[in-house]
This record gives sequence, C-alpha cells and structure tokens, in this order.
Amino acid sequence: MFDTILRGCTATYTAAPTNAWVTDNTPWNREGGSHIYTQDTIDIGGMTTTQEETFFPQAATIQNSPFYSAPGVVNRIPGDDRSGLAPYGALFEWVLITESPFNVSEWIADQSYSIAGQTFDTVFTCPGIEPRRTTDQNETIGFENILYGRVQMIANNSSLPQQAGVVYATEEFGSMTPTASDRLYVTRIVKVQTYGIAAQAGFTIQLPHMRVIIVGSGKEENDLSYIMRLRQSYKLAQDLN
Repeated sequence: MFDTILRGCTATYTAAPTNAWVTDNTPWNREGGSHIYTQDTIDIGGMTTTQEETFFPQAATIQNSPFYSAPGVVNRIPGDDRSGLAPYGALFEWVLITESPFNVSEWIADQSYSIAGQTFDTVFTCPGIEPRRTTDQNETIGFENILYGRVQMIANNSSLPQQAGVVYATEEFGSMTPTASDRLYVTRIVKVQTYGIAAQAGFTIQLPHMRVIIVGSGKEENDLSYIMRLRQSYKLAQDLN
C-alpha cells in the first residue's frame, strides 16, 4: 500500500482586481478565477527502482471527512422572498493519480472551448477521457496515464447548517496500467461553478484533508517488457501533460 496526504484549505473569493478564489495555504495554488489545486507525489521507487519490479495497481481509494463547506444559497428568483432557496453554485472536485506530472493550466485550457454554438467546460469531462482540443501541446496525458481518478459534485443543502455541502454525484475512472516509474503524481483540483449568479467578495468554501491510497503488487517481468516500461515511464516523466 502506498499513500499520501493532501491538506485541505479554506478559500475566499476576492473581488477586483483578483476576481478569484484565494487561499493562503501554501500547498494550494489557483488557476484562473474559479479553479484551485494542490499536488503531491507517492514514492514507489523502493519497488520499481531498488527491486527492479513493475508495479501492478490493483485498487485505489480516497479517505476524507464528508463535510465540505460549499457555496451558499440564494433565492430561486432574485428578490422574491417567496420563491425558496437554491444553491448559487457547486464544487467540482477531481482527484488524480498519474504516471507523469499533471499540468492543471493546460488541462483547463484544453477543456474550455466553444464550438458550433456550444460552450464546454472542465465540469463536463475528466482528465484522460475527453480528447485534447488544441494542437500546440503534446499528448502525454491519455487514458492509460491516469491510473485512477475520482470526480465529485458537491452543492449546498439548505436543510443543513449554513454552507454544509452534500455530495450529489461521484464517478471513478482510470486505467490501472502497470508502471515502472519511481513515483506517482497526485493532483486535487477544485472548481467553484456558479450558475448565473457571480460570487461575491468574502464568500468562502472549505475543503477537508484527504488521504489518497493506491494498492498493488510488484512483479518481475522479462527484460524486454521491463525495459519498454522504463522507457515509457522516462518519456512521460519529461513532460507536464
């Protein structure tokens, strides 16, 4: 079993000139106005480098508190107190285990596009599933490179304490491809998605700490297979998707 712990954070929406969700927790970074992310690595070199075995992933899981502080609620019809309350937005959270470093800004740029009158966004896809839309970037991150991933949609529930988030949908994906890399890369991305109502200065969200676990076994392969896996791992390690 190999694991890493990703620290949670509290992020606050800061108005002009920033117009972005900002956190002073140094493991977290922001990308654009609506995405924040944190990254870490899992060292598997004792198996793949020292023992010269291939790591065969078997399962992965994520452990964290169920409590998220999600965007607040607003009147369903602005200004109408009789219309009831609804979430003004939702959190989308992706957690990835990859064989090579994951470049968040490039993924966001690839998945945010308009075509034939339709506008797409990161909330409609998962890394490694939707193909790239640009032609000026390499194609390192594909389905096989995503060993494991999970995406969740979390929104406010007005029947719970203020800003208490509830998980409304969860999907898992990934290839569980064997690897000879000496480390795995873990990325956690959170997007605050609003629906027709802009975030206001001082709005906050809170994300719990998280443990990401991957379980697998080491196995010796024949020399040719092992050398080819080493070559692929080395190639992937040179690029940020």
